[in-house]
Amino acid sequence: MGSIFVFIISAFILIPILFILYSTVREYRPAKEILLTQCEDEKTILPTSASYRVVIWNVGYAGLNKEMDFFYDGGSMVRPTYSVVMNNMQSIQQFLHENGPYDFCMLQEVDVNSKRSYFINQKEQLQSELQYRYAYLGVNYDVLYVPLPLYDPMGHVEAGLLSLSNCQPAECKRISYPFSMKWPLRTFLLKRCFMPMRYHLSNGRDLIVINTHNSAFDEGGKLRIAELEYLKEYMVSEYDKGNYVIAGGDFNQSPVGFVPEFQHDVFDDKGFIAVSDSLFPEDWRFVFDNTCPSNRRTDTIYEMGKTRVALLDFFIVSPNVKVESVKCHDLHFEHTDHNPVEMVIRLVD
Repeated sequence: MGSIFVFIISAFILIPILFILYSTVREYRPAKEILLTQCEDEKTILPTSASYRVVIWNVGYAGLNKEMDFFYDGGSMVRPTYSVVMNNMQSIQQFLHENGPYDFCMLQEVDVNSKRSYFINQKEQLQSELQYRYAYLGVNYDVLYVPLPLYDPMGHVEAGLLSLSNCQPAECKRISYPFSMKWPLRTFLLKRCFMPMRYHLSNGRDLIVINTHNSAFDEGGKLRIAELEYLKEYMVSEYDKGNYVIAGGDFNQSPVGFVPEFQHDVFDDKGFIAVSDSLFPEDWRFVFDNTCPSNRRTDTIYEMGKTRVALLDFFIVSPNVKVESVKCHDLHFEHTDHNPVEMVIRLVD
């Protein structure tokens, strides 16, 4: 009996250690830069004088609808049923179809092979249903097996940023943010990145359209601050070359100049972090709609007037980009935990 007891205890100790070691060996370690496409065809030249419509939306892998109280944010659920995921996907596609086509459609948390979304390739489904000619995925979450919660592990996850367009970019890259959590936690977390698409323009300059999804829930916001500083350096360097630069996505912090004017919701000031107003040069612009929350807490199901909400999804544009309009569509978090935000821009020659 003693030897059996020792064997059981040893197994309980060794199995988790071996699992962490294997996960560490298998850990996703993307290169600093990954070229996703490159094409110098003259067909990719865009007119400088045109207006362009851009939309950003963290679609939450179609698993974070209003009934979701997410385990990793303090709730109890890990994933909804298959039928709910499919219904969420159809609603996401319906919105983008009815309000599009957008010149640039930039989505975050798009799954391609994950247990949490029943291994649906959402990239292929979105591109096919919305009929965009070009689609680029920057993987930022690739974990063999997330073991928590023990009663219903999240399991395998493969997901990333998805940029869709009918305009073929001269180049699209995945660029890693060179910061991460400490080991072993980082083994099971996202590897954050941003995705610039480069378009040649008729005036000889370039338009850089950047999709980003920045860190969340890091203590004191240190990672978020460092990532945005890194992104700023990239954006300013492109502007200094004479190019036009826009970035949009889920920044997991509030923009410069933000004052909430939500009519029916409770602003989420827990762990609130705002971008420093001294980070970017003064003539750069943060673009957002402060009348509509773009994100809600997922620790409980969504109830208007009770669930805390925030504004984390916005754009940053260089001084030579004129913003004609910006709108956050209030979908009441029916099918995602974020609302889509669209912007119309014109380039100033």
